[in-house]
Amino acid sequence: MRTVQRTLLAGALTGALALTMGAGTAGASAPADGGSRTAVGTRTVQTVDARSGDVITCKITTHLPHYSHHAHADNRHMVNVTADIKCSKPVAQLAIRVALYKNGRLYKQSGNKVNAGKSKVGQNAARRCVKRQNYTGYSAGVVTFPPGYTPRTKQVNHTSSTVRINACKKR
Repeated sequence: MRTVQRTLLAGALTGALALTMGAGTAGASAPADGGSRTAVGTRTVQTVDARSGDVITCKITTHLPHYSHHAHADNRHMVNVTADIKCSKPVAQLAIRVALYKNGRLYKQSGNKVNAGKSKVGQNAARRCVKRQNYTGYSAGVVTFPPGYTPRTKQVNHTSSTVRINACKKR
């Protein structure tokens, strides 16, 4: 049963990634070569328990792509994008997949990361840094709320701003 759920989830997340980012990059330009690693904006979903009126809010955030200083220590020169889904309370299941785009084309896609019974999940996508390129991050996820909440399942996605990385080295 768990294998079937993961296969269905993989298909849903792959489809969401393909549909949303198929037309090219999205998002405005961000500071060149670094700047803040925080995202510009987020996407939020809510659900309500019909019996108690209790509300659960979940937020997906795709952080800005950046040159990975951790990978630099290993002399790997990577560009990295991270994303997470955070909910106000634990939910039945959270799943997320992250994609890194270089100049509007898919450059790296992560695998699915799934957390059951938790309030947050995070994932990243990283690939070799190529200087003087524009990078954009995108994340897609599925939130499965506890029984009694409506809606029970909600797909979420978020696109980061586009960042130009001019140098693949530590500052």
